[in-house]
Amino acid sequence: MSLAFKFKFGGDEDVRVDDANEGDVPDNDNGWTVGGMTTLGIIPSVLGLDDILSALPSNIQYNTIQLQAPYDGKITLPRRELFDIRAQLMAEDSSVDEVQAGLSTEDIRPNVYEGGFKTWECSIDLANYLVSQADLPDFSLVDLNSYITGQLGAGTAIPSLLLFHQLLSSAPVPEPPRRALVLADYNPAVLNLATIPNLLLTYALTADFIPPEAGDLEITPALLSSFKAVLAERNIHIRPVAGRWGTMLAALIFPASDRPPGETLVLASETIYSPESTVAFTICLEDMMRRSEEVGERRRASWLVAAKKMYFGVGGGVDEFLAMLRDRRGDGKLVWETEEIESGVGRCILEVRRAA
Repeated sequence: MSLAFKFKFGGDEDVRVDDANEGDVPDNDNGWTVGGMTTLGIIPSVLGLDDILSALPSNIQYNTIQLQAPYDGKITLPRRELFDIRAQLMAEDSSVDEVQAGLSTEDIRPNVYEGGFKTWECSIDLANYLVSQADLPDFSLVDLNSYITGQLGAGTAIPSLLLFHQLLSSAPVPEPPRRALVLADYNPAVLNLATIPNLLLTYALTADFIPPEAGDLEITPALLSSFKAVLAERNIHIRPVAGRWGTMLAALIFPASDRPPGETLVLASETIYSPESTVAFTICLEDMMRRSEEVGERRRASWLVAAKKMYFGVGGGVDEFLAMLRDRRGDGKLVWETEEIESGVGRCILEVRRAA
């Protein structure tokens, strides 16, 4: 049965989702069962950062968003313009389904394109929440010297851009500890054309290659060399991971060979918009939490999930996610919610943990 529905994602924009049916994801990560048919979706894989950077066009357009910082300050973050992404996609004339979906009027096409080219408001909520948790008055978001940071459903990666901005803005230290920044999105094209370009733009802003207002960035060999040199100098390891939720993705985000002791911060937004995505995401999250605990010297792990309280017409929402999480030895605590419900849709942020 084919369903068509709309639900508000903020502002005046509606999201249209076609062919979405309730389903499940087995623990063995063999794929999603949707409408009685099992589809593998995009099998998880790690993408090469150098490959992504070398494939970027010579010039990209960007705009900026501002986050409210302590003491009435502002943090400016750049992000690639959606029209610029679409222009590149059209110029490349790709026939890949996920790319074609990104070019269409659909914001989401389940199991094909998960909406990562756009910035959804829950990701901005999450970034603003991180700012609100800063240590005053020094505005140190977290002790990033020993963090393994990951963002699930990265898309335009606003929360990760904030942390990356703060990390690059901090004074360098001799022999810095290893820092892993893992960015996971269902679609490789989103990581290639939005997520990683936005990290490059953030570096360009902190290094004064571009001004803190909308414009364009010329991508030169010198810029890319400088970007890679700073990553090496600060011992930052960016790992883009593409593919469906599940234990396979969890293993790529927390591989046994790359889990140094230290603190873990995992972020997610707009990942539970339907029953099938909620099941798959919960399985992935639970497995990541289990893997995180396997490193006995790890000091602390924080898991933050931002979402609409209810996704009308789809069946997803916070209550369903919490029920599923509790069935898998997890739990969640509300740490932030909208003071006023706009357009009838409330938003919140949950701190997720494994049950004692």
